[in-house]
Amino acid sequence: MSNFRAPAVPLITVDPYFNIWSFADRLYDDPSRHWTGRRNAMTGLLKIDGTWRRFLGRVAADNLDYIREPDEIPQTGLELTPLITKYTFACQEVSLTVRFFTPLLMDDLKLLSRPVSYVSYEIRSLDGKTHEVEFYFDISAEAAVNEPSQKVSFTCGEHACSCGRGEKDVLSRSGDNLRIEWGFLHLFSRDHNASLMDDSSKKKMVRRRSPEDLSWMPDGETEVDQCWPCLTLRKTYQVSPLTAAENFLCIGYDDLYSIEYFHCPIRGYWTRDGETFADICGRALQEYEEILSRCEVFDRELLARAAKHGEKYCDIISLAYRQTIGAHKLTWDGEELQFFSKECFSNGCIGTVDVTYPSIPLFLLYNPDLICGMLNPVFRYAAGGDWPFPFAPHDVGQYPLANGQVYGMKSRHRAQDTVVDFQMPVEECGNMILCVAALCRAKGDASYAKKHFNLLQQWVDYLMQKGLDPENQLCTDDFAGHLAHNANLSVKAIMAIASWGMLLGMLGDRTGESRYVEEARRLAVQWQEKAFDADTGCYRLAFDQPGTWSIKYNLVWDRLFGLEIFPREVFHSEVQSYQRRINAYGLPLDSRSDYTKSDWQMWSTVLTDDAAYEKAIIDAMWSMLNDTRDRVPFTDWYYTLSPDMVNFQNRTVQGGLFLNLIYDMVGKKEV
Repeated sequence: MSNFRAPAVPLITVDPYFNIWSFADRLYDDPSRHWTGRRNAMTGLLKIDGTWRRFLGRVAADNLDYIREPDEIPQTGLELTPLITKYTFACQEVSLTVRFFTPLLMDDLKLLSRPVSYVSYEIRSLDGKTHEVEFYFDISAEAAVNEPSQKVSFTCGEHACSCGRGEKDVLSRSGDNLRIEWGFLHLFSRDHNASLMDDSSKKKMVRRRSPEDLSWMPDGETEVDQCWPCLTLRKTYQVSPLTAAENFLCIGYDDLYSIEYFHCPIRGYWTRDGETFADICGRALQEYEEILSRCEVFDRELLARAAKHGEKYCDIISLAYRQTIGAHKLTWDGEELQFFSKECFSNGCIGTVDVTYPSIPLFLLYNPDLICGMLNPVFRYAAGGDWPFPFAPHDVGQYPLANGQVYGMKSRHRAQDTVVDFQMPVEECGNMILCVAALCRAKGDASYAKKHFNLLQQWVDYLMQKGLDPENQLCTDDFAGHLAHNANLSVKAIMAIASWGMLLGMLGDRTGESRYVEEARRLAVQWQEKAFDADTGCYRLAFDQPGTWSIKYNLVWDRLFGLEIFPREVFHSEVQSYQRRINAYGLPLDSRSDYTKSDWQMWSTVLTDDAAYEKAIIDAMWSMLNDTRDRVPFTDWYYTLSPDMVNFQNRTVQGGLFLNLIYDMVGKKEV
């Protein structure tokens, strides 16, 4: 790997609630944090021959009173791969390697949805001597509450402990900057000694060298901010030149119920066959070696595929992989799976169609059934009678309540209170059709399109009427505001119409296939006439705005599906225009601002087979990540003249960065 400084480093990436990162260069420089930035502290210590040394977080929870923290074990390395974060540390006596990984393997949905993450470690002697080394790890009860003023209860056994609020406030509210406030946080192992500690006990522990038991047990429920309690595991080893210490522990979260799905609470997919949380904890411990091996094999294979696009591309997708999946929750309602996205630091919407659309390349690579899981709630909502429009919805609620669209609605399920101006008619119709076309093509089976044929046909009919020259409306780049005659949105409509023809062909309707593909080609000719700007030699942002331009990322489907709807000159003139406009940290989204979107930039690199252009985009994106002062999970909306975030972090749209690997599989055609 290259000398890459990620703005934030993934540690635990199970789902939008159980999701913890390091926002610092060194693991001990700052407490670990939930992706929102709220502290979800973990502490890691080694006691080497009676002296405590620190490798993760801090001992003092609140920093209100001075404490001399144990000296750090200097961090000597950080390696980030798609599934594993590996830190290395070394002092005079010993070296320490610590791995954080969540087995997000998409060929095993039960494992993918299992709410358990791993921390493994290896301690070796460096000075040729034998040392007594105690390994200590804890996680704060902060990870089980939304606000630290909330109360939790505790349990503790020999090798495991837990805390949480149980069934209080289960699925009681929705929002963006919220954390889970129900269920139970678990810390468990095969053979470590478990205990509970509060802030006072931890401070006493590091000040004293005696083996005095400083464990803590509350009398009933305790407010987290009253004494900052934590779950702990510890184990002592004799580490010699010939004998290393190698072990692991698990962190899990039993959320009881995960999502409210049209007013019915449903559970995680891992419960589908009746397994209990105790069952999966046992399996997580039993299967550790196998799971680690599978993760390592997956990493090697994915990075080998990505290497043809350069070392910096490997860094980018390594940072994006866990974020993309961990911004979802995989559930089962008794009939079909759902894979719910959360619009992290956007508006908190759940199952957003125009967030699904850019994210699907990663899932096309590894399991298109997960795209079905993203679309299933939308089809259910659109067919259920509560959606009042002839076009596709934007979302199905606000996380974790999937009870119907909230975006642009004054109140749910009341058409008379709907603000029509804040819908995305052409955008979402195009997205749904293109997502279905992509997953059916990836599976080589159009049965999913057949299952939802009537709705898809309705949305295609809408695009046939409204798609070529969109009215004043929002698109997925809604932060830029309303825009009439949006040329890139028109491309989406045209490609959706063509893709419907492709789907009809897969279903055996050759007449229908010919009709829609030829209609799309006819519309593409009109599009060129409307969009071409003779002065700039490229195609406009809006048909009626000369001198403007935009990234035409929706053109990618013409190349991926090989439909040849638009002539090659469109692709060439667009990419030549983009090459002239790349700034230090990327290609602006369009002529209105210097900000950009990571996903749409990367999509533009497959419009032609221009390796130099692809490298320029990848280099600029890597530089933004490496240079930004915004120490947050991978933002997708940032400026290109300076490495500064505009908004959004930890969003699943970074799945779009894997489109280059999809294009490698399809096979390059000269355009």
